[in-house]
Amino acid sequence: MNFEVNRDQCIKIGQYLKINRKNPDQYYKFDNPKEHPDINIDVDVLSNFYGAVVNIDHHFWRINGNEMILDYGIIEGERIKGATYLWRKSKAMFDEDPEFFESENLKNISHEQFEKWLKDDTGNIPIYDPERRFMLTRNFGEFLLKYYDGNFYEIYKSSHYLLINNGVGFLERCEIFDGYRDSALYKKANLVAKIMERRGLWKFEDPINKTPPIDYHLQNVAIKSGMVVINSDEIKRKIRNKEFLNLNEELGLRLACKDVYRIICEISKIDPYYLDDDVWNEGRKHCQFEPPNCENAFLASVCLANTSNPELKEYAMPLVDTWRY
Repeated sequence: MNFEVNRDQCIKIGQYLKINRKNPDQYYKFDNPKEHPDINIDVDVLSNFYGAVVNIDHHFWRINGNEMILDYGIIEGERIKGATYLWRKSKAMFDEDPEFFESENLKNISHEQFEKWLKDDTGNIPIYDPERRFMLTRNFGEFLLKYYDGNFYEIYKSSHYLLINNGVGFLERCEIFDGYRDSALYKKANLVAKIMERRGLWKFEDPINKTPPIDYHLQNVAIKSGMVVINSDEIKRKIRNKEFLNLNEELGLRLACKDVYRIICEISKIDPYYLDDDVWNEGRKHCQFEPPNCENAFLASVCLANTSNPELKEYAMPLVDTWRY
């Protein structure tokens, strides 16, 4: 096997999180008015907004030689990073025209409209591969109209409030959209489910089927902390050199991470969507840098890269050219 789960390390981190777990009120509520609409707006309107934005919420970096360049955009003179930039621009577009995120408009969106949505103060779209995001946006609008009368909220309701339901749960139904298609882990579908639950708009009846939205940051933390062990010398070389993993290598890593975070949730008793906040913030604020910035990191005392195996710091963030995350 290319990847192996270090169960002892997972148990160690799970027990640490159980002791040091946060109160739910300490977690982000997705209510920053610069990024999120008012909660009192009609749930159909809010559902379409969140469905459309999560549909293109992925891959905010590019590789230049052996250097990873993170995406930043300028809004009113402020330099804003990646996903935060996307949400700021989306909320501004929503404030200007709430009907912008209706499925009929998304299905037929023009390049001019798309650029108006995502251009920054310099007149450029500062996030990776805007043309792919444009096509994913059109696809989202088209299939939402075709199968759910243009209403993302209907997918939730028709799933009978279940994430997994013999092929017709919410995660499974989202597979009709190119931007969401990810039958191994349902990353974006889990992300939008997490946001809608956190905002109190939706509630799923089968929390056992939750999986953290596993992206680069969660993979990176799993490797550097020692919870996932890489057995392949070729994959070790690729990650150190910032080379893209192939699809089989990527799938093996993601499935190992899924097992890792399942173990941690079982031990810590933390909801997988809340665990995602803990690990994602750890990865974004500390682990993605070279070398990792371990100072004040939440997991510093139980992370093998920071304690007993500093060679793990030599790994870069695992990379794949994908729109799944």
